[in-house]
Amino acid sequence: MIGLIYKDIMALKKQLSILIVFIFVYGGLCLVGAFDFSILGALIAVFGLTVPVSSVTLDEAARWDRYAAATPAGRRGVVAGKYLFTLLIIFLGCAVALGLMVILSLVGLTKALPLDLVWTALACAGLTLAIDAVILPFLLKYGAEKARIISMITFVLIFGGAVLFTGLAKDGIPLPQPPAWLLTVSPVLFGLVCIGGFVISYFISQGIYAKKEF
Repeated sequence: MIGLIYKDIMALKKQLSILIVFIFVYGGLCLVGAFDFSILGALIAVFGLTVPVSSVTLDEAARWDRYAAATPAGRRGVVAGKYLFTLLIIFLGCAVALGLMVILSLVGLTKALPLDLVWTALACAGLTLAIDAVILPFLLKYGAEKARIISMITFVLIFGGAVLFTGLAKDGIPLPQPPAWLLTVSPVLFGLVCIGGFVISYFISQGIYAKKEF
């Protein structure tokens, strides 16, 4: 399984390097006031959504999935490798973006507190984890092209809904207020839902891939 993850890293090392450069470029744009620093957190989603899709696209082009399923790792190893690779990519994007945001905050280049930036990065990582939990079963069942459409729809619904509610709140439109206890436990609940959804998605993908015909 480690070999499968290493294969994905080597196959996509150029794209990973480009995405890391993008984070630093946007960091520079934030310095000149072109963007808010929170956009660096949104780039975590770019990492977590585009890289797994690219991985499956390359596998399909090389017909790697048929070969990998016949290796000792088997079909279960292929699925586990994709999920672990996705987790690794989300962690990498979160670490780079968060590290850059915190450094810029500590040197006084943004008024945002380091703790607020940490929560922003973790929230974006959690949302990315939730979106990947939705698209990975489609990705493994139908391939990259159809799954890319699913990922775009899911991304727009989640982030578009967040932007909509934020805009309504800024406009002073009254929104339903959740109970105080729910607000208190919401970070923990959000994390559990994202992680739990990813775990459930993993077992769904195992069932799908076990029955897939190549």
